[in-house]
Amino acid sequence: MRKSVLLAAALVLMLGSIALAADGDPHAKGEAPALPPGPKVSGDVYLGVMNKYMFRGNQLNAKNSFVTQGGMDLTYNSFTFSYWFNNQNRDTGYAKAKTTENDAIINYAVPELVKDVTLNVGAQYYSLDAAEDTAEFYLRATYNTLLSPTLGIYWDFLEARNDGLFYTASVTQPVPLVQDKLTLNLGALVSYNQHNPSAAYTDTDSRSGIYSDWHNYEVSATVDYKLFDNVTITPSYTFSDHLSSHAKNVGIGAKNCYGLKAMLSF
Repeated sequence: MRKSVLLAAALVLMLGSIALAADGDPHAKGEAPALPPGPKVSGDVYLGVMNKYMFRGNQLNAKNSFVTQGGMDLTYNSFTFSYWFNNQNRDTGYAKAKTTENDAIINYAVPELVKDVTLNVGAQYYSLDAAEDTAEFYLRATYNTLLSPTLGIYWDFLEARNDGLFYTASVTQPVPLVQDKLTLNLGALVSYNQHNPSAAYTDTDSRSGIYSDWHNYEVSATVDYKLFDNVTITPSYTFSDHLSSHAKNVGIGAKNCYGLKAMLSF
């Protein structure tokens, strides 16, 4: 009787192992369990031509010249590493263009601390031909609702002699025109300068930031056209003007900026 029980138990175990093996259980085949896939690197590269290089309301290219701008982004987990460049035509033909800026950026997307609020913190290093190199820390908070209102705070910790702060408040709204193919993006921004030298400067006092006051506003429109699943063509237009007499006195005025960019995502 005892032998019969033992034989029956052994038969059950054997049949169970056969069934598990048939279902693909790696343990039944003597294999280690498969690990979940790890994080993947994603990114993009892009190149564009603009009629102006506009930064915080300042036109940084020579008059009657155009600029070539491009870069790349690599994202791993919550980190994004970016490179951006600006090439200026300088009125003398594209063959004599000179690199006028190279930027390196690292961004960290903070895990959600407040419902529907996305936080990004990071640092950007500006390598310039015609001015002192500088760097900023930044914090951007976006409320993920209609218009995606975003508040940005930037601090120049390298060159600023005073506060070195710059603030932006912006909204954006995508408008699908052709599903998965064509999207219109509308945006608006206002800014406030608190002695940040990258926003307001003069030849005699380039690091003081000059003033603390409202700086500029911008309205913008871009159209994203998906040529292929991973290739996007984007024409863009931005209008910028001053918001205070202080900004006007350092050259922030009415300017139109437009161009065309191509981006490959991977």
